[in-house]
Amino acid sequence: MSESILGPVLAATLTTTHVDACVTAWCEHLHQRVHSDGVVSEALAAAWQRPLLAGARQVWLANALGEPWLRLLGSDDAVPVKPFEHAGWLSLEINVEDVDALHEALLDSPFTILGAPADLDISPDIRAMQVVGPTGEVLYLTQIKRDVPGFDLPLARCAVDKIFIPVLLAQSRDRALQTFEQFPGTVGNRFDTRITVINRARGLPLETRHPIATLQLRGQSLIEIDELDGLSPRPRSMHDLPTGISLISFAMRNGDALPDGCLAYRLQDGPFSGHRGYLMEGAAGELIELLL
Repeated sequence: MSESILGPVLAATLTTTHVDACVTAWCEHLHQRVHSDGVVSEALAAAWQRPLLAGARQVWLANALGEPWLRLLGSDDAVPVKPFEHAGWLSLEINVEDVDALHEALLDSPFTILGAPADLDISPDIRAMQVVGPTGEVLYLTQIKRDVPGFDLPLARCAVDKIFIPVLLAQSRDRALQTFEQFPGTVGNRFDTRITVINRARGLPLETRHPIATLQLRGQSLIEIDELDGLSPRPRSMHDLPTGISLISFAMRNGDALPDGCLAYRLQDGPFSGHRGYLMEGAAGELIELLL
């Protein structure tokens, strides 16, 4: 099987009314630091065909290694997302060094703990907890203890490293997969598994199993797609961006394989300045940025 032309996952974007609160929460409790604090340029807003986005506050956060990976966009009308109710990007899975120690540190924090650390159903070498942040963003904080057969996963390099798996919630796993399987080398691994955090949130028996898929990307990154019934569209801000986790940015190796209808631009500022960018929308309403 050929290697995916997608990957690694480069960044995630949150749209929120509470930029300062998010910055404080992420920096004081999840070991991130401010990389830059500015506004969205008119050029980027025009390229995304969202002119009202020009001038919106834009803060980039970086991990302790100085690698920027999280962007916060300010919008006065961004309603906090209710987890597990809307289609689109559900969660950022972030690798951490010691999930049990992090759990203790987050007990008194702006992050609401959904699930205490536990070994995953698919492997005892992956231990994770789940929290919700100030704008309704779900975070899977994951400690990978050693190499896991069948997956190419990173080990954390600092207390809270960066995203390596974005999780997508969709009415149909197969339709959502079509968005990503159109990229050469990107093939979904379909299976059913128990997702305790979803079962608790939905009041389902804890042993309930759900159809999911994973897609292995380059750079020790993946995409996870969880299928769940009864989802509504994600609320959108005045800038026509999904609120909460609004956008995931991926590196892309070959621009010849771009889907039809992508919005094309060249980034002129920020940590990925100089890269060519392409914006598209997936089957679950998720926004996807491809960077070359």
